[in-house]
Amino acid sequence: MEFHGYRVDTVHRTVTTPGGQVIRLEPKAFELLLYFTEHPEETISRERLIADVWGGKFVTDDAVMVAVYALRQAFDDSSRSPRFIETIRGRGYRWIAVKSTSSIVMEVKRQRPFAMVVGTAALIASGVAAIVWAVLRPPPPMPSIQQTNELIRAHARGLFFSERTTQSDLEEARAEFRKAIHIDRRFAEPHAALAEVCVRLIEVGSPAVAEREAEARREVSQALELAPRLAISQAALASVQFVLDRNVPEAEQSFRRAIELDPTMPDIHRRYSYLLGASGRFAEATAQARIGAEMQPTSSAAIADLAWTYVLSGDLTTAERQYREALHLDPANAGALLSLGNCLEMRGQTEAAMQSYRRAMQVRGVPDDVLAQYDRAYAASGLSGVYGLWVDRFKPRSDIPRVQVALLAARAGRSSEAIELLRESLRRREPGSLWLRVHPSFASLRDQREFAALAASSFQTR
Repeated sequence: MEFHGYRVDTVHRTVTTPGGQVIRLEPKAFELLLYFTEHPEETISRERLIADVWGGKFVTDDAVMVAVYALRQAFDDSSRSPRFIETIRGRGYRWIAVKSTSSIVMEVKRQRPFAMVVGTAALIASGVAAIVWAVLRPPPPMPSIQQTNELIRAHARGLFFSERTTQSDLEEARAEFRKAIHIDRRFAEPHAALAEVCVRLIEVGSPAVAEREAEARREVSQALELAPRLAISQAALASVQFVLDRNVPEAEQSFRRAIELDPTMPDIHRRYSYLLGASGRFAEATAQARIGAEMQPTSSAAIADLAWTYVLSGDLTTAERQYREALHLDPANAGALLSLGNCLEMRGQTEAAMQSYRRAMQVRGVPDDVLAQYDRAYAASGLSGVYGLWVDRFKPRSDIPRVQVALLAARAGRSSEAIELLRESLRRREPGSLWLRVHPSFASLRDQREFAALAASSFQTR
């Protein structure tokens, strides 16, 4: 389709300006564009757009306004002097652009979708107009139907594995996103998703930190180049800015921009809640995590994220209820089991906490003879004995982040060892050290001068 010299590519979901610039729209904005072009000259209310384009999901009028704004930006349109989208005050919007019947469109109809485009530019100098013709290089051919199916499958598998929390699952997600990019590099979504999963691999303790960081930065740059107004591109940028750069103001700005572009993506709200929680803004963190959980009512991970914000704010009763809801949805969520155990201990329910820890270890495949060692440690010294045994087992392992071992050492009452581990964690710039100032496990260390210094430096940028 072509309107006033702007070409709409429904396969790659792009708009090409008369000057040859290719603009990739975020998914909802492109769906809105298609809906408008299918209903030309109709006045369409926001309620109808929400019903037909957003599928009746609970979104505010702002979501429609943001999508309309994105279309106007792509088509260089003005609400005051519209050529494409006219605002009918109090009634909605109307698509007023007339579809072109130029030779380019005729070539598309003759199944030559990637014919060479010849552009015309007028240069005015000393009052004399001159016409300059420039031949643009044709874009790469579209992927075949089989390749497209493979790309979609790889991206979907990547999303599936990226919802998990283990390093092996996240590496599987990384491999799938790389496969999708190999099929066709022109889509921003796999680049953004790959950047995000590389950040998460660093968070869970990937040994290839430098390699994953370089990949995250490269892929987020590519996603932004392809689609700067795509919500997940901005969200991936925010994760890099927060976790790798520790630049909270810029990261927050990028998260807010992502939410403005598409407020219906739950993972963005969840990641934003991490920044807010680590910054001590617990009420805001809970609000964002709740949005994510409400959008994913069957996601155990999303509900566990919400529970964590209640732990941070000290509402342990609600936190326990949320963790149990997460485990009702997925009884094998080992992370939720461990977090529930910690929550129960904080509430003084040590026996129930130990049972939750024991179940988490069973889920993770800990052998019975090792479980028996933990049972003996609990019988002899309570939970502090279990934590001490964990410290002794995990400290020699390079794949376990130092900050995770430090919080276990703090719970075991081994303060000097916890401080030593935290020094190493900050030297490595482990993402978990971003939580030093607010993590309840470090409450026993907060009166120590060295811990206060470490916590103060945890947000230092490069």
